[in-house]
Amino acid sequence: MRVAVLNPMFGKDFTKSARWFARSRGRVQRHPDYLATAAAVLEAAGHELFFMDCQAKNMPTEAVLPRLRQFAPELIAYQTSTPSIYGDIEAARFCREALGGGLHVFVGPHVSVEAEDTLRAADGAVDAVCRREYDYTLRDLANGVPLRDCLGISYMDNGAYTANPNRPYIENLDELPFPAWQHLDIYDYRDGAKLYPFLTLITGRGCRHRCSFCQLPQVMTGHEYRQRSVENVVDEMERDRKLFPDLREIMFEDDTLTMRVARDRLVALCEAMIRRNLRLSWSANARVDLNDLEILKLMKRSGCRMLCVGFEFGEQEVLNAVRKGTTIEQMITFAENAAKARIRIHGCFMFGGPGETRETALKTIALAKRLNIDTAQFAGVVAYPGTAFYDWARREDVLVPRNWRDWVTADYEQASIISLPTLSKEEINELIDIGLREFYLRPAQMARMLRNINSWADVKAKAHGLLSFFRYFKGK
Repeated sequence: MRVAVLNPMFGKDFTKSARWFARSRGRVQRHPDYLATAAAVLEAAGHELFFMDCQAKNMPTEAVLPRLRQFAPELIAYQTSTPSIYGDIEAARFCREALGGGLHVFVGPHVSVEAEDTLRAADGAVDAVCRREYDYTLRDLANGVPLRDCLGISYMDNGAYTANPNRPYIENLDELPFPAWQHLDIYDYRDGAKLYPFLTLITGRGCRHRCSFCQLPQVMTGHEYRQRSVENVVDEMERDRKLFPDLREIMFEDDTLTMRVARDRLVALCEAMIRRNLRLSWSANARVDLNDLEILKLMKRSGCRMLCVGFEFGEQEVLNAVRKGTTIEQMITFAENAAKARIRIHGCFMFGGPGETRETALKTIALAKRLNIDTAQFAGVVAYPGTAFYDWARREDVLVPRNWRDWVTADYEQASIISLPTLSKEEINELIDIGLREFYLRPAQMARMLRNINSWADVKAKAHGLLSFFRYFKGK
């Protein structure tokens, strides 16, 4: 079957592949890694593939239509998100009317939770929604499995909403082919915190931690950490290097590669990278409960350059309220140990958790400035459908949006969608700007960032981040 896999454009520089669906302040564009793996599954099953990340290219759906007409797909899968869902529906409607047929399906976290709402809003623009992990669901549909017999999908049957049983999670992730990156342009993806060009790589799915705001494990991948074998991961790194000789960095996009239950595997992975002499920088998401200096030093020897760390809040009671499972003391120790290991830290901080006040939010900014870290981002915590935080926000009536489009601003920018009795939406947005200014405009911080530039890839990454920073504030 001829299958098209599309990530439709929503707004300029919007991203559907990051954890926050928005036009980020750093103008980050992240690779559609789960979508690319599903595309590879389709290709491995013998199906002819057309794969286009229109969002990364800021390409309207109309612009890709001539190539779609030439390809004549029989099945089209569309990446979706919460803020873009109405735009995604219109993209599917446009393609259906222009192409005159085929099976049109949606994938992604939003539609996994809001399947019925999506299908009713689509009103015939799409035929089905693939819930949760969709790699094998798309393959079954491409193989001709009827909607009524396909696990993991929802569809409308004569006006009645029908939800088939969930598809079991994939237990042996080594069965999956490597992502179909050969169909995309890695130069479309930028992030001021990473060397350019970079690629993302997922070594496992799921997360045992229960952070109330984190959508992927609650909606898509579950709370068991299913790990690929070390050799399979390093094989993919070698393949990526051969595929893109200019590749400068791999970003491990697991919810957290460093969780306590996976430490032995982390050590084995680092040792395998050293043994194969990859000479490739890597970064990863991490938790502050990684307090073993020797492991951090081993990570550095294997090529670890930077860790993206969810510090989140500077007040312990707010951390506890979102079930983060970490402490302020752990944050300080972790940052000091990472500095000793010469690993850079990108800190992620938020405002608007349960019980947050202006005073606790200012503690978060003070903590960010106190920690021995290199870069930072600040955001209002976002309540996405399917998360415990979303349920809390609705129950407490602190959720501002009244339709899905309101999850971002009119300019597709990140913005707070929570307004608490003790901290308004407007105050949260103000605090985000205060945090960015106070963190980055310190002479010592600017000097630190200049000292950290040690390659041309660093220059390009930092230049992108600096320009994005000034453009963001210029537009305010």
